[in-house]
Amino acid sequence: FINGIDFVRQIENYRNSGRLLPTTLFVTFDITNLYTMIPRHGAIAALQKFLSKHAENRRIHGMTIDTITRLARLVLDTNCFVYDNKYYQQIRGGAM
Repeated sequence: FINGIDFVRQIENYRNSGRLLPTTLFVTFDITNLYTMIPRHGAIAALQKFLSKHAENRRIHGMTIDTITRLARLVLDTNCFVYDNKYYQQIRGGAM
């Protein structure tokens, strides 16, 4: 879900489509610092494994697994953010 409003709309659509049953269960949980604890190389390896398993002819929507992996690595390696008018670059883990 993008945000709380999107969540409510999705639940309404779920209900309106007749899929919300008395037996439907909802689960929520919060994981602290999940993304900053995942090593980048581990994330890339997991992505490659997932893509290899689900790709047809080593392509996803026309893009090669290598291209997708390189783009993911670019995002992880160049992640920057601004806090209190100062620029920071995350050097460990992945961005949330």
